[in-house]
Amino acid sequence: MRDALDALLSAGDLVAVLGREVRVRLMDISNAGCLLESSSRLDKGATGLLRVRFDDEEYMDDVRVIRCQESEGASGMYHLGAEFLWTTSPHERSLRRVIAKLQGGAVRSVSFEREM
Repeated sequence: MRDALDALLSAGDLVAVLGREVRVRLMDISNAGCLLESSSRLDKGATGLLRVRFDDEEYMDDVRVIRCQESEGASGMYHLGAEFLWTTSPHERSLRRVIAKLQGGAVRSVSFEREM
């Protein structure tokens, strides 16, 4: 079986994505994107999956970092502007479906899973 698989795949056919989880704080959210705070600097153009835990439910969407600047008030902290990527239609657990609730509620945890 392994020989058959090796015959079907060549090095050019293999795809891998390395990723890492970055803890962020959701500071603001709108229909277009959100403002995050993180102790990790992320490059403009970085994409990833933003996961937000709210009311014991997890919501997520793909985002792209459009701005990263060092926070004036906290050394070693960065403010990240991220826009929603419309790679899929909003699904049941999409952040885009619960924006109004998130704007006024207590978010439990937020993470950004970044492709490297």
